[in-house]
Amino acid sequence: MQFGQIQLENFTEENLPQKGESAWSGAGMRKLTGKSYKALKYIGQQPVNEIYHWFIAEQTDVYPPFARRVIKMAILEKDGEYTFEKNSIFVIFQ
Repeated sequence: MQFGQIQLENFTEENLPQKGESAWSGAGMRKLTGKSYKALKYIGQQPVNEIYHWFIAEQTDVYPPFARRVIKMAILEKDGEYTFEKNSIFVIFQ
């Protein structure tokens, strides 16, 4: 999939900084059903009462028609626990 001049297949989750990898793994993003997610870029964190870790990610439906999207999304860190914030998803490119 081409996103501007960027070929999405060239991104690997190995490029995530430690904070991003901890949030991504802690939220179980590799084990979700229905849609698969691939972190493309860790944008940063937003501390409020807890910490929101923001990502640019690729979202792919695992059932036909296998739609792919580039999204902005957040993982919430609270008391050392990570939770995928489904309401934070914003589609950037489809």
